[in-house]
Order: sequence, then C-alpha cells, then structure tokens
Amino acid sequence: MNPRTSPARIATIDFDLGTITGFSAELISTKRVTAGQAVSYGGEYVTDRETVLGLVAAGYAEGIPRSAQGAPVTIDGRRFAISGRVAMDQLVVDLGPDAEIAPGALAHFWGEAGTPIQEWASAVGVPRGALEHFLGPRTSVSLTVDVADAAAMEALGAAFAAGLTAGDAIILTGELGAGKTTFTRGLASALGARGTVQSPTFVIARTHETETVPLLHVDAYRLGAHRSGDEELIDDLDLDLEGSITVAEWGEPLTHAMDAWFDVRIHRAQGAETDPLDPDTDDPRSVTILQGGTLRRDRLLALLEK
Repeated sequence: MNPRTSPARIATIDFDLGTITGFSAELISTKRVTAGQAVSYGGEYVTDRETVLGLVAAGYAEGIPRSAQGAPVTIDGRRFAISGRVAMDQLVVDLGPDAEIAPGALAHFWGEAGTPIQEWASAVGVPRGALEHFLGPRTSVSLTVDVADAAAMEALGAAFAAGLTAGDAIILTGELGAGKTTFTRGLASALGARGTVQSPTFVIARTHETETVPLLHVDAYRLGAHRSGDEELIDDLDLDLEGSITVAEWGEPLTHAMDAWFDVRIHRAQGAETDPLDPDTDDPRSVTILQGGTLRRDRLLALLEK
C-alpha cells in the first residue's frame, strides 16, 4: 500500500532518551450494530445495546499486547475501552450509541494525548519497557525534543548534518521568532557551509557552497507559504532541489515537488517574557520531527544516534 494512503500508526519517540513515549493509530471505519453483536476472535465481547463499533488500525504487530482487551484508548478527547481480542493488525473499540466520531480520527493509546504510559502498561499487565522499546514494522515515527536555548537549537540543526545528501530537504515551520534560522545556522556550520547564514526573506533563496553538496536556504514566507495555492510562484524560482541539500523556512509549498522530506515543526513556549520576534532568545522551544511524504523511517531514527 502506498505510504501516503496507509492508515496512520505513529510512535512518538523522545529525541534525547530514544524511548517510545506515545503511540497512536488511525480509526479506519465505524459501524452501527445491534445488541448481541459478538466482537473479534472468539466473540468474548458482546454488545449489550445498539452501539457504534470503531475499527482501529493497530494490533499486536504494532506492539499492542494481546492482553489489552479492556485497556483505555482516547479518541477525540474521550476515553473508551478496547473491545474483544486484539488481532494482528486491528482492534475494535465500542464508541457508544451516540458516537459521532468520523473515520480518520487518531486513537491514542499511551502518551501525552492518551493514558500515561505507566498506567497503560499496568492496565495490560506488561512492563513499561515493553512499550518503550518495541517499534512495529509499519509504524511511522515522530521525534520530540525540548530545546532549552538558542545554542541547543543550533545543536539540533547540526545533528541533521550527518548523512544528508543531494536531494534531501528539511521543511521548517513555526511562528515568527521560533528559531528556524537559528536551526539552519547549526546545520550550515556542521556542513561547513560558507557565508553568513541569515533569513533570506528578501532574496527568497540563498545558496551556500560546502565541501560537498551546496546548501540551499529558502524562506518562502513572502511567497505565501502560510497560504495555499501559491506553489506555482515557487516553481518560477527554478530552485535546484535535486542538486542541493535544501532547508526551507515556511517551506510547505515546496513539498508538492518532493517525494520525501524531514518535517520539522518548532513550537515556542507561550507567555515568554523575552522578545517574541527574536529567534536567539533563550526561552524554551519544543520541536516535533516527522516523516514527510515517503521519507523512510530509518532516516529519522538515524538522528537518535547523534
């Protein structure tokens, strides 16, 4: 199945610890059934009233223990229980008779959006480490890292340098002052890029030569990266995406011309007393790193070897 259309299965991994801190999977279908409906293998769970059953694209192949019947799953902020046995690649949740949850919603098992990991491990009777270290073969990953200051943001950028080759791209998103250019400075320094790295807003794109592959630094804000429908404007720039390592601020419109990219999202702490437009201030940020397009999972996992 095409990676772009496969059901979402996402493991959240702590960038510093390398452990899985959360797991979520897509609700792929719902069905209204009558009372007396037997669910999953052996019919161990039988509906006691008319209700809506939801099918979630995760099973023991993703590391959900077969003992998880009755364990909590959070969907749209509401907690439900796994109904019936866990199959290899799917499980069922009884959503209740008044459910209005549409397929495509994420079902969160443990982690920030779900149940605390220790509580979930206790509910299914497995050691916490069993959840923290097993990564199913079909599961994509989301790396999370807390960045304390500007120096740490540069260090994060530098961590990307090893292994990047021509055609690789990093798409940076985050509000003004989030630290996108600070991240880029760290990456450029680690690559040995020549010239001063600064936001290229007024020239849109700037190329820095290195000892190997040029670094293309793009800032697409003025081209409407914060709006939709402006991809053709970026096409007119004739950027050498295949022959360069590209790092793009506000770069979402570039992705229509890419198969794969590192999707880096920077979130600045709210309520900071420092200048919100200064990217080099030392108030903390949180960063989420996702697989963009068809980027292979191992490319992200390699970052953990920093």
